[in-house]
Amino acid sequence: MITYSQIKKKKIMVYMVEINLPYEIDNNFMRKIPSHRAFISVLINKGKIQSYTINEERNKGWIIFNTETEAETEKIIHQLPLYEFITYNIHSTLVHDSEIFRFPKMHMN
Repeated sequence: MITYSQIKKKKIMVYMVEINLPYEIDNNFMRKIPSHRAFISVLINKGKIQSYTINEERNKGWIIFNTETEAETEKIIHQLPLYEFITYNIHSTLVHDSEIFRFPKMHMN
């Protein structure tokens, strides 16, 4: 996971990518899902992706990227196994806050 201090030092930007998935899914799409999920997991483990969300209808998704430039974000998107099936918009963010950026919660035993 990339920390706040790394973001400040490396000038890491946070980009929200809104993806549109096809309404009709064929076997070619279904066959690529396992490799797509594996690639997303690798990117999360490397700190390039903060979160990955697909809606219940399975036609829209949101990915929060930690990259230095929009071009780097786009380069990663082009590597997604499902790239040929999606359209997307990249949004640079001014503020992105989440529980993961907070101190751990205290739990009394």
